[in-house]
Amino acid sequence: MKKIISMILSLFLFAGINVFAVEQDIVEIAIDNGNFTILVAALQEAELVETLKGEGPFTVFAPTDAAFAALLADLGVSASYLLGHPQLSEILTYHVVSGKVMSTDLTNGMVALTVNGENVTFTVNGGVKVNDANVTIADIEASNGVIHVIDKVLIPSDFELYPTVVDIAVNNTGFSTLVAALTKAGLVGALQGAGPFTVFAPTDAAFASLLAQLGVSAEYLLNHPQLSEILLYHVVSGRVLSTDLNDGMTPATLNGETITVDLDGGVFINDASVILADLEAGNGVVHVINKVLVPSDFVLYPSIVDVALNNPDFSILVAALQKAGLVDALLGEGPFTVFAPTNAAFEALLEALGITAEQLLAQPDLAKVLLFHVISGKVMSTDLTNGLMAATLNGESVTFTEGSWFVQDAEIIAVDIETGNGVIHVINKVIIPTNFNYVAPEELPDTSDNNALGFAFIALMAGLGLAVVSSKKRLAKQS
Repeated sequence: MKKIISMILSLFLFAGINVFAVEQDIVEIAIDNGNFTILVAALQEAELVETLKGEGPFTVFAPTDAAFAALLADLGVSASYLLGHPQLSEILTYHVVSGKVMSTDLTNGMVALTVNGENVTFTVNGGVKVNDANVTIADIEASNGVIHVIDKVLIPSDFELYPTVVDIAVNNTGFSTLVAALTKAGLVGALQGAGPFTVFAPTDAAFASLLAQLGVSAEYLLNHPQLSEILLYHVVSGRVLSTDLNDGMTPATLNGETITVDLDGGVFINDASVILADLEAGNGVVHVINKVLVPSDFVLYPSIVDVALNNPDFSILVAALQKAGLVDALLGEGPFTVFAPTNAAFEALLEALGITAEQLLAQPDLAKVLLFHVISGKVMSTDLTNGLMAATLNGESVTFTEGSWFVQDAEIIAVDIETGNGVIHVINKVIIPTNFNYVAPEELPDTSDNNALGFAFIALMAGLGLAVVSSKKRLAKQS
C-alpha cells in the first residue's frame, strides 16, 4: 500500500511540473525537481548545462539521485570521484538522444543513437526499459524536449572505472603511503600516461612493516633520495596479467633491475606475495602485494650524517658537527669512516672537564676533536688488525687494539653501520687529539645565542620523528 501511495504522489508531483514544463527547459526542470542533484552537478562539471538549455529538441533519460547512489555503491567510488572522471561527459551524453522521442514513439527492440555516439535499446514488454534501466516516469515535456526518468545510470560500453593505474591506488583504501610516495617522487603524471604499465602495489601495511624493519619513519622514507628508484622497482612496462606470469620469469622494471616471479605455493614477486591480482585500468593493471620491493642498490642511509640525524643518541655529536661547520663535509662523496661517540660518551667528557655542552661547543678547537674521529676511506671492522694505525682528517693518527676493539682508549661498541658515503663505528668515549687546546669556560667568548641556535636545530630534527639505530651491524645487514 505504501508503495502504491508513493507512486501516486510521484505522479502528482510530476503532473504538477508538466503544467509549467513547456515554460521550462530540460535543465530547469531537473534543478527544480530536487531528485536530480547529482545529475545536475554532473552536467555542471561536464559543462553540458548550456548545451541542454539549447533549442534541441532533446530526449533525456534522467537517472535519479537514488540511481546514482546505487551506481556509486556498485563501483565502490564516491560522487566526487565520478564527477572528476575523464569520461563523465561521455556517460552523460549516453543519456541524450537528439529529437523529441515520446513514450508512444517507442517500440520493442527499437534502437536509438545517443549524442555519445553509441546506441541504446528499448524494451516495451511489461514496462519500458532503456538498456537495463526502467523508465519510472515518462513524457515530462520541456520547452526544448522531453525527459524520461530512469532508475539506473546508463554506462557506455567503453567506460573504464579506473582510467589509470594511479586511479586504482587513489580510490582504494589501503594505499595512502604509496600514493604519498608517488606524489612526493613526482611519478603521478608518468603513471597517468598511456603506458601500459603493470604495477605491483604495496599496501599501507606493507609499508608499515618495512618502516618498522628499517627503524625509520614514513617521513624519512618519503624524503629518501632513492624513493623514485624504489617505486619504479614496482613497475613493469606492458600489461602483464596474472595469467601471463610464468614461474622463474624475470621481467625488467622501470628501475632498471629485474624482479623474479615465483609460482611455488602462490604468486610471489621476489619475496612479496600477490594478495590481489588483475585490477585493470585503462593504462595497465595493478597487482596488490604484501611487501615493499627493495632494489639491490638501496642504501638506508645515503650519508653518515643521516645516521647521526636519525639516531637520538647522537644529538650532541650532531650539534657539534653543526657548530663546527662539518655537516656539509660529511654529506660529501667520501667515503669516510667515522667513530661516533654517543651522548653518554660526550656527557662523560663534560663531567671530566667540568663544563656544559654549550661550553664544549664553544671550544675554538672543536673541529680538531671531531676530525680526530674521521678516517678517509671505508674501513670495516674486518679490516682492523691489532696495532693498526690510521691517519685521521685531523692530521694525527689513531691506533687500534684487539680485545673487544678499541680506537685509542675508546671501546667500539657497535660496528659496520654502512651508509652511502662510508661507515660508522659507535664508540663509548670521545677521543681527544694531542693538538687540541682546551680553553677554560671563563675565557670563552659569549656565544650563548649561537649555541641556542645549534640546539634548536637538533630539537627540530628530533621533532621530525626520525628513527633510532640501536644494534650492532643491524643497518649493515638491512642495506
